[in-house]
Amino acid sequence: MNSYFWVFSALLLTVASVFVVMLPKRWERRAAPENNADWLRLRQRELSDSAPELREEAALRVIEDGFISDAPAVALPAHYSTKRQLLGVAALFILVAGLYVKLGSFEDVVITEALDGLDSASPADISALIERIGRRADVRPKNADYSLLLAEYHLSTNEPLLALGYFDRLIEAGATSPEILGKAAQAEFLSADRQLSERARSRAQQALALDPMASAALATLGMAAFEAADFAAAIRYWETLRSLEPEGSPGHQMLGQVIERARSEMADSNTPSEVPVGLVVRATLPDAFEVAPEATVYVLARPEQQQGGMPIAVVRTRAEEWPLVVPLDDGHSMAGQKLSNFNTVAVEVQVSVNGQPGRDNSIAWGVVNSATVGASEPVAVVLEPTGSR
Repeated sequence: MNSYFWVFSALLLTVASVFVVMLPKRWERRAAPENNADWLRLRQRELSDSAPELREEAALRVIEDGFISDAPAVALPAHYSTKRQLLGVAALFILVAGLYVKLGSFEDVVITEALDGLDSASPADISALIERIGRRADVRPKNADYSLLLAEYHLSTNEPLLALGYFDRLIEAGATSPEILGKAAQAEFLSADRQLSERARSRAQQALALDPMASAALATLGMAAFEAADFAAAIRYWETLRSLEPEGSPGHQMLGQVIERARSEMADSNTPSEVPVGLVVRATLPDAFEVAPEATVYVLARPEQQQGGMPIAVVRTRAEEWPLVVPLDDGHSMAGQKLSNFNTVAVEVQVSVNGQPGRDNSIAWGVVNSATVGASEPVAVVLEPTGSR
């Protein structure tokens, strides 16, 4: 722990000890105590300009109360017990230390410092730290940071069952971000010997409803579809996931390989190929509105007249050229849905500068509430600025 903490703690306790031991010995009354005569003189000064009767009344009251001479009373010296005071100081130290260890954040500070030094830690040190964090998380189950850290660690070390327990704890506490829902589904899928339960599927689909580009949910549903020999669905999920990776990166290349394998498996199974049925979206901007080429554009299809929830299909692209023309077909469908199963859909276009989907993250947005699937003419969507940048 930071040495300054101990320095200031020792300083404060030393000051407290001085107050307990030294100051009482100096708290002695050196002035003579007041008596009735003092009170009479004070009262006479106050009544100097008043009627003589009032002065006589004050003097009479002194006589009735009993006149006390000006000689100060002799007071017995105070009795101090050094032993008891030292015991009080020791009790103070023990009480402060006990309260801090029990109610304070001593253990949290130690864990934080250990996390800061992970770069030079050995595997044994990391394992010991994870065990320590696990014990602390059991003491403070509402600490979302510990639960998330442990869930991520166990998922990365191929311990999905342990990770699932911490993800469940997070979700029960109300943490329902797309990332947590997707990884919880992934952990449950892997811990169940690559079998996707209804709860895991529901969590993955909920993650995609919140964020169509939730990578963990896309990966999980893609793996589940591949295991179920639904290679077309697996390809759709993985192609969407690959669009999130920089071209040429290891992740992009790996996904390309698994997509090719899925296509090979689909060809070997003699799955008949169908002509894609979908629509073409043509998005335009107002003349005076400019969008940076690196901005992200999301083109979504939802059930007709619906402007929320999980999309049927989605395309993520760059705003490199306007008007923007984007095709939508079954290859872009989400969560096992097919665009070709719908006669009409609502088409929405979002322009995001931070790369995140959603109208709250959009600088321009437009929607057509009813568009015919399979129409030969493009669906024209005119975008309007949202006022955020």
